[in-house]
Amino acid sequence: MLVVIPVDLNDMEEGKITSIADANYFVFLKLADGAKVKNSEFKKSFSNEIFDYIVVNDRNEDLEEVFELGARALLARKNMYIEDILEAIMFAELDELA
Repeated sequence: MLVVIPVDLNDMEEGKITSIADANYFVFLKLADGAKVKNSEFKKSFSNEIFDYIVVNDRNEDLEEVFELGARALLARKNMYIEDILEAIMFAELDELA
């Protein structure tokens, strides 16, 4: 599973989720069973990329481009760190947005 998270910093330990519009980077996380990170890569955009999910921190986020790419969206709390989001994914604690 490939998950994308809009973040403020390109740092796995210090990066926090932001809105898509405010993101400085998008971390692409290739996850194995149990939400273990197999690979991570920071990019400046998610446009024209293939991924399974994007994690957002606002229910009202504009997700038209995400859905056009065939991905789905999960909702996290504001100010969550990447590590916190991975834990929430592991325990299926994030709601899916339609």
